[in-house]
Amino acid sequence: MKKLLFFLGVIAATTPTIAQTDSVDVQAVVLLDRMSDIIGEMASCSFGLQTSVDKVHPTLGLVKEYSTHQVHAVGPDKLHVQTKSPSNSYAYWYNGDILMYYSLTYNHYGFIETPENINETIEFVNDGFGLEFPAADFFYPTFTDDLLEHSDYVKYLGLVNIDGVECHHIAAKGPEQSVQLWLSNDTFMLPVRYVIIHKSGDHFIHFEGVFNDWKVNPDLPNAIFDFTAPQSARRISLVPKK
Repeated sequence: MKKLLFFLGVIAATTPTIAQTDSVDVQAVVLLDRMSDIIGEMASCSFGLQTSVDKVHPTLGLVKEYSTHQVHAVGPDKLHVQTKSPSNSYAYWYNGDILMYYSLTYNHYGFIETPENINETIEFVNDGFGLEFPAADFFYPTFTDDLLEHSDYVKYLGLVNIDGVECHHIAAKGPEQSVQLWLSNDTFMLPVRYVIIHKSGDHFIHFEGVFNDWKVNPDLPNAIFDFTAPQSARRISLVPKK
């Protein structure tokens, strides 16, 4: 897929009519479109996300790193993300024209002037500055198209139970990665879990995420999308990638 490692969008997805073939399962496409349409029509949302990613250690090989994320968004131009990882606890605040970054671990902050909506801002700061937003592609308007474009096979594997939640299980496989998705079998059909396996050099890197505490169209105060740095914090420059 195009990204599948970043973060949030709020526009409904549209996908061309797909004929049933041995490689593309129409039921899987219909479920993915349903998820994208529901997320696209949300005025706001909040959720938690627990992620793990394989990091290459110089002597130990692949070592898993776990992180937690709390996300609050109001479309089309407000986003707040809090992340706690072993190496850094930090947060982003985005209010339509500036993205603020603050590290609780290092007590420093910086900002980036950005486009005027969430989708463009995420792509802008990721491509230009290397800042990542976990699981972003689940919420992009082109999610289904991207998955189909980068997959040779997309299959619906039926219903499974994950921690008491009945879920639709969908799997996709392409030349560079394989993807498994679990969507809740209820009215909202929101993502519950994902696993991505991506080949990188001699390693197969695993990305995993578990969503929790979804809130659909919550009333979120504007104040949570603004940030005032502590007086003791050090300002840093967020430098674009070369």
